[in-house]
Amino acid sequence: MFLTNLEIQTLTIRFSFKVAVTAVSLTCASIASAAGWEGKWVNNDNTLDPGTSIQSIAANANKNAYTSNPALNNNAWGMQGTWLSFNVPTTTNVTVTASSAPTNSPGFTVYRTSAPFTGVVTGTTPANFTNGAIHGFNQIAQAGMAGIIWATDVTVTNSLPGNTTTNGIVETLGYVNASGVSYTNAYGDRIKAGADDLSIDNLYESAVFGNVFTSGGLVYGTLTLNSLVPGNYTIFVGGTMTSSTNTPIDVKVSSAPIAPADCLFDWAEKTYAQLFAPAGSVSQTSSTKFYYRYYPTTNSYLGISAADNHVYYQVADGAQQDQGDAVTWFAKAGCK
Repeated sequence: MFLTNLEIQTLTIRFSFKVAVTAVSLTCASIASAAGWEGKWVNNDNTLDPGTSIQSIAANANKNAYTSNPALNNNAWGMQGTWLSFNVPTTTNVTVTASSAPTNSPGFTVYRTSAPFTGVVTGTTPANFTNGAIHGFNQIAQAGMAGIIWATDVTVTNSLPGNTTTNGIVETLGYVNASGVSYTNAYGDRIKAGADDLSIDNLYESAVFGNVFTSGGLVYGTLTLNSLVPGNYTIFVGGTMTSSTNTPIDVKVSSAPIAPADCLFDWAEKTYAQLFAPAGSVSQTSSTKFYYRYYPTTNSYLGISAADNHVYYQVADGAQQDQGDAVTWFAKAGCK
């Protein structure tokens, strides 16, 4: 079978922790039963099938729920922002877009979660600054870091103490701040203007990028997550400019299908990272009718032959290894 004898577990989750000490926050337990910040999708449809879009019209309108609230030292105001959970059933390229009139400027963060998550925690988190709370949390913190522990899933082993939620955040993937202004929150983290990739590695996607622009009298912020793997994701969205006015923010999440071959390559890069590095190499077509990727770090190739539709792995010494029918591997990797 394909690479079976070469599998080596190499994935190491890396976190860089920063701990700040200052004022206290509200307890998560005191607001666990509230749900006024849970967003709604049109037709209550939160499943993002390949080639489709889902939308939340006027998802939020608060001018400083995401950041820029001076009373919260630019932390996120979780109860005034909106949490939107969506499900990805098949690996796909996903673009999240938030837009509003120029009287507001949207901001949002995209999280990978262990289950549908809309800001309501299932555990009890002590009220202290490091753990944070929905009333004033660190909107760009990686799961397990200061200011987001209250929402961090209990399975995140490298978390600072206090993550007791059983359906929470497992990784912070990226964010957009469309205000044109960079802010520093109470945790000392810089919320840069524009879009930023916060992902730890390529476990849940192969790339994160985005931009901010104005078109047709609207302000847009977009974040694209390539090869987003199946599972649950959550968007926290709100305004980013205290000097603006409360104006509706629309959210749209769109999916573009990935070619089965590229889907397989992405899967192999995650599953056999020790063989195919760096991840995200460009796909090419050879004169011998191979669709393939070359990995310079490991000096290896992974490709599919147009002649027999088989998957081939080529090692550094040049020997090609036939791994069998591509259809079998598409099914194993969940590629359609």
